[in-house]
Amino acid sequence: MPGMLTRLFEPNIVYVTIRGFFRLFFRVMGTWRIVGLEHIPPEGPVIIISNHISYLDPPLMGSAVRRTVAYMGKAELFTGNRLLAWVCRKLESYPVRQGTADREALRTTFEILERGWMVGIFPEGHRSETGELQPFQPGLGLIALRSRAPVVPCGFAGTYEMLRPHSKRLQRSHIEVHFGQPLKLDDLYEMQDKKQAAALVNERAYAEVKRLVEEAKAAREQWYARRGRKMP
Repeated sequence: MPGMLTRLFEPNIVYVTIRGFFRLFFRVMGTWRIVGLEHIPPEGPVIIISNHISYLDPPLMGSAVRRTVAYMGKAELFTGNRLLAWVCRKLESYPVRQGTADREALRTTFEILERGWMVGIFPEGHRSETGELQPFQPGLGLIALRSRAPVVPCGFAGTYEMLRPHSKRLQRSHIEVHFGQPLKLDDLYEMQDKKQAAALVNERAYAEVKRLVEEAKAAREQWYARRGRKMP
C-alpha cells in the first residue's frame, strides 16, 4: 500500500473538524459517558477492540479517545464515490477486503503499530443486526500476537438505539463507553502452537468485551432509571 502510511496520521483539518463535530453530535443527540480512559496508554502502539452495533461506532471511538485512531474500512468505501473515499482516508481509515485474508490490510496494520500509532478494530467483522455481541473473527489473535501491542477492550451501549441497522432515522439516546485494562497476553507470546495461541487471544478478548458491554448496558439502564425516563 505505497504512500498510504505517508498520508495516515498527518495532521489534517478534516479529521480534527469531524471529530469535533461528532463530539458535539453525541451531546446534542443525547448524552454520553466515558469510563476507563486511563487504561489507554498515552503513547506507543495500541489496539482498541470493541463491539460493533451501529454505523456510529467508529466516530464514537474516535471521539472518545484522545489519540488519533486508524481503522480498517471495507474496500467498497474506497472504490466507489471519490469524495467518500477521500473522507475515509482523511479519517485515518484504510481498506480491507471483507471475507478474505487480506494480507495488504494486515501489512498496513502491522506497519501502523510498528510506528507507535493506534488502531481500532471491531473483531466481529461487521455490525450486529441484533445489538448482541457476535463471534470474533480470527484476525485479531494474529495481529495481537505478532505486534505484541497492548490490546485495550471496550464496550459500547446506546449507539444501537441511536441509529439502528438499516434505519436512516436518528433517535436521542444516552451512550456509555467503557474501556477496560489491556488484556494479559504475556503467557501466549511464546506458545509453539500459534493457532491455539491466537484462539486464546480471541477467547480472552471476547470475554472482556462482553463483560464491558454488559457493564455499559447496566450503567445505561441506571442512567435512565435515575431520571425516571423510558429507555429508547
